[in-house]
Amino acid sequence: MSRELEGDLVIVGAGTAGAYLGWRMGQKGYRVILIEKQQAGEPGSHIGIFHVDEIRFAQFEIPLPEGDELIAHYPEGRAWPPDGDEAKMVRYPFYVMEMPLFIERLQGYAANAGARILFGTEFTGLLLDKGRPVGIEACTAGEKLTIRAPLVVDASGVDGVVRVSLPDELGVETGPIDPRDFLYVILQYWDELAPDFPRGLNFYPFHKAFINPGYGEGAIVGIGQPEKLETASKVQEQFLEERFPGVGHRLVKKTWGRTPYRRPPFSLVADSFIVVGDAAFMTKPFSGEGVTSGFTACQIAAETAAAALKKGDLSREQLWPLNVRYFRDQGAKFAGLMAQLVVAAELPRDDVNYLFSRDVVFSSYDLEQMNRHFEVRMGPGRLLKTAAALLGGRLSGKLSRKGFTALLAAMKSAGAIQKHYERFPGNPVDFPLWKAQAKRLWGEV
Repeated sequence: MSRELEGDLVIVGAGTAGAYLGWRMGQKGYRVILIEKQQAGEPGSHIGIFHVDEIRFAQFEIPLPEGDELIAHYPEGRAWPPDGDEAKMVRYPFYVMEMPLFIERLQGYAANAGARILFGTEFTGLLLDKGRPVGIEACTAGEKLTIRAPLVVDASGVDGVVRVSLPDELGVETGPIDPRDFLYVILQYWDELAPDFPRGLNFYPFHKAFINPGYGEGAIVGIGQPEKLETASKVQEQFLEERFPGVGHRLVKKTWGRTPYRRPPFSLVADSFIVVGDAAFMTKPFSGEGVTSGFTACQIAAETAAAALKKGDLSREQLWPLNVRYFRDQGAKFAGLMAQLVVAAELPRDDVNYLFSRDVVFSSYDLEQMNRHFEVRMGPGRLLKTAAALLGGRLSGKLSRKGFTALLAAMKSAGAIQKHYERFPGNPVDFPLWKAQAKRLWGEV
């Protein structure tokens, strides 16, 4: 059994990125086909509760959550040092939400805008004409499905099933993500908490751990660690033993997942092809959250794709503005943050305690700026204060020589790599030279 469908674009993956892009393209009047390998209601169920910045709803024109989708709203959170109780207050509001219901809402917007969503449908391969995508092949309930479209979008999540299927000559990196380039996230849902257990939003950057609101009076005890799931599990045990030994609770459930923790592909486009969301590794370097950061690229992708479809030209050149607009702004900021945070996250415990005490890297201002603008805006006065704190820490012995050297090197590398991305080439002709220089900078990081 087989059948054929035809549209203006086919999007592989109807999670947050795919559904949002499908909604935007449907609003513009294009024939959108979304395929999703899970059944309706399943996407996001392995995560359950998640958190979205309050300011992002207006930015992406998404109505605020309500009803069963909304769990709580928190105007502020706290960041904790490795030792002690001198937390930093981060005045930056979040909504706590049910991810499956949020995804269903986005899928509903897409469907109401005319997009066709095929659940239980798995991508099996690309349709190519002279080496260029012209659609996809899929399978649903044992039936072979051919979907023809002049534009193919990969929004399939961390495995990037479409991207890794592209011919190498199209100019997009096709290698699968290395297992060591994930942040492995473990979530424990706790109930019947001890009275003195933290409530609200709490972040422990040294351990890459967090304690956030759960269902009712419960909490989510989470951690994210790179390289291996076993590492995340071990560090979570150590964290709980250090900070909350013997705390009373009832474990409701325990889940885990993966989020990308690496740079995006150097190009997000090829002839008749776009990659967005987790499939393009667009997660925030400081938190691992990728929903709203993926929306940024989807917003640009919708405008770029609509212009190309209107011209009837889906060439790499016509889709190139997605690269330029994304990498010169959010992509550049994320590159700079990652260059700094991979160092800051590995600093010795005493160094992190000192930086917390002196409001360097882990100040309320820094944390709020990272969340709001994806960069820490520092004038001459703040730069001087930071330099004085680092030098003072080194001279007093409160900041290790290794940490001091690493931080200075990270600041230099971060500035260089962010500026390089801000100069992303305006056309594909200049891309090979830019890419070679970017590889060198990432090698240094």
